[in-house]
Amino acid sequence: MIFKNLTRRKTRTLLTVSGIAVGVAMIVALGAVAEGFRVGYLAMFSGSGANLIMLQKGSYEISLSGIDEDVVNQVRALPEVNAATGMMVGYITAPNMPRFNLFGYDLNGFAIKRYKVIEGQPLGVVRSTSTREVLLGKKAAEAIKVKVGDSVRLLGSAFRVTGIYETGSGFDDGGAVVSLADAQRLLQRQRQVGAVQIRLKDPRQAEQVRAKLERLYPRLTVSQSSQLANQQQLVSVAQGLGLGIALLAIVIGGVGMTNTVMMSTFERTREIGTLRALGWSRWRVLLMVLGESTLLGAIGGLIGCVAGAGLVSLVRSIPALAYLQSQITLPLLEQGMLTAVVLGSIGGVYPAWWASKLLPVEALRYEGGATNTQNLVPKIKIGHWVLGTWRTLWRRRGRTALTIVGIGIGLAAIVIVSGLLEGFVLVFSKLATAGGIDLMVWQANLTDNAYSAINERVGRQIAAWPGVQSAAGMTTDIVTTQEIPYLIIRGVDMQGPLAAHFKVVAGRGLVGNRDLILGRPAADALKLNIGDVARLGEAGYRVVGIFETGVSWEDSCGVVALQDAQTLFGKPHQVQFLAVKLSDPQQATVIRDKIKATYPDLDAAISAEFAESQPDMARVKTMAVAISALAIVVGGIGMMNTMLMSMFERTREIGTLRALGWRRRRVLTMVLEESLALSLIGVVAGVALAFVLSQLMRLIPMFGDMLPVVFSPAVLMRALIVAIGLGAVGGLYPAWRAANLQPVEALKYE
Repeated sequence: MIFKNLTRRKTRTLLTVSGIAVGVAMIVALGAVAEGFRVGYLAMFSGSGANLIMLQKGSYEISLSGIDEDVVNQVRALPEVNAATGMMVGYITAPNMPRFNLFGYDLNGFAIKRYKVIEGQPLGVVRSTSTREVLLGKKAAEAIKVKVGDSVRLLGSAFRVTGIYETGSGFDDGGAVVSLADAQRLLQRQRQVGAVQIRLKDPRQAEQVRAKLERLYPRLTVSQSSQLANQQQLVSVAQGLGLGIALLAIVIGGVGMTNTVMMSTFERTREIGTLRALGWSRWRVLLMVLGESTLLGAIGGLIGCVAGAGLVSLVRSIPALAYLQSQITLPLLEQGMLTAVVLGSIGGVYPAWWASKLLPVEALRYEGGATNTQNLVPKIKIGHWVLGTWRTLWRRRGRTALTIVGIGIGLAAIVIVSGLLEGFVLVFSKLATAGGIDLMVWQANLTDNAYSAINERVGRQIAAWPGVQSAAGMTTDIVTTQEIPYLIIRGVDMQGPLAAHFKVVAGRGLVGNRDLILGRPAADALKLNIGDVARLGEAGYRVVGIFETGVSWEDSCGVVALQDAQTLFGKPHQVQFLAVKLSDPQQATVIRDKIKATYPDLDAAISAEFAESQPDMARVKTMAVAISALAIVVGGIGMMNTMLMSMFERTREIGTLRALGWRRRRVLTMVLEESLALSLIGVVAGVALAFVLSQLMRLIPMFGDMLPVVFSPAVLMRALIVAIGLGAVGGLYPAWRAANLQPVEALKYE
């Protein structure tokens, strides 16, 4: 009987199942990406046979870790160690590939042997000082469209492809392997390694050796290979992003589920009354409705799992996206199915309770589909369509409210993400233009400017050019403290223009080494006052001042001298950015082009354009587009479902209107107006919800101040455009179907 009830309204059932399936597909696909990253890191760390991995303490990603190269030889000499080798990882861009994993290995170390060459020959077989060699993963070679013997440019340098390898891991096969020396030069990490891989003589002593190494090297952290994969930033980011987008799809789909089951229950009120009169208990009615919603969820979950697996297969077939190695696991599919079933059950709770409370006599008198021809043709001309549309929507207040909630949640997500993007642009623009800076310079062809590394010597060379007043360095990284797990520390040139940006309101500014100034929120969170000593890494820094910039994100940070930051983060003589100040700002374009021509591995932008040119901003924009598309798809399904239910319910009414002379175009316009009205009301609800959420986000200790949401006209216009798209997508088919109803058939409809 449950299945029969679902097949009565096949279109409605299909749309409801589709809404759930989209959410489950997102859970499976994005969860598979996160799992793929974890498996990729696991293969990299333990696939070589290493028992222990050493990283820089406080570094939450191997690509940001910096260890002195001498440590490798010291560890290798320990009696418990069989072999030790250094390695380096960088995330760059390459032709036809937005993300390209670059691995640097000691050619004589044991770790590089895990790369099995299937074409050509391994690195270092032919010794040459004039030609740099690279091993390309099979997926990367397909994406870049090169073969053995061809040349490929990485970070501005030419490399000859000496071989093609395949490991079976997209994380590896979507990248390239070069010698450690070449990687150090390309990534500006001279005499450094990102990690030390250690193979022990007796693996059973792993825990004892780990403790010994951490005593010997207090600035480093040591982990077993199998444990380190879960601690990498990419895994956490992918998991968080996947959870957020999937949750959004599930919530909107869940609202649609409740709407569908509720309308199905209303539609069958008299039938339920008959069942109650025939002796059905309240519990039996409740279980019937709950069973229908649970079955809807299960079907949606099954389709979603299949769709998610299909999406993963599609991604795997695109060589340029090889780094998105996706791994579907049984627990992931179970999670998707469980979510769908729970969602179906929750969506049916209220409708089931409502149906079980119906009294037989009242239910048998219900006339939910009766036609009320009174006032069908509005008597007023001015604004009659508004009143008529609102009157129609008000007939089913519960259905209207649920539809608006679903639309509002999707639009709120769009407003929040777009507002965050606007906020970050303002923050970065303010920093880039502080102190009269004209140009910002960073390392080119990186997927994230957190990896940017520029030799200080370059800054001195640019500063000596005619027309350049100064080229001051700046670097930013994260340290971990007891009070704040991720405290952003900035290192600035104390004589440069950026130093003046951090206006000290208490105490004094930076004068010498080991001085630290804090923003007020950071000082409060750390419970530090002027004169106190803060522990950053293994060193102590005296708090000498409190600053304010007017930018909440920056006021949650700490600032030290550039040399201190270089020591703290293990990046001697390197800066992340160069802030260039010119004698004549009108020459900014000329100097920018000269920097790019002179230093091919660097990129530069006029300060006002700096924020928009960052890879981070491009990713946030992509996420905003993805969320907008998701809101349109899932919200459009919900909207279409609502409008179809409304149209079925008013079939006889529409037939009456057609008999009274309404043309098809007028009927079509009426239904579209209702759909657009729902979307526009959803805009108001979405913006209001986004405002409330933005205020709640600000209450998050420390991190709330780093999440500025700007409600600009552009953000609101984007939400409005999406809402109009929702109304059009969701209302077009129901409007077309209503317009094509024949009056005679419609009037016979029961």
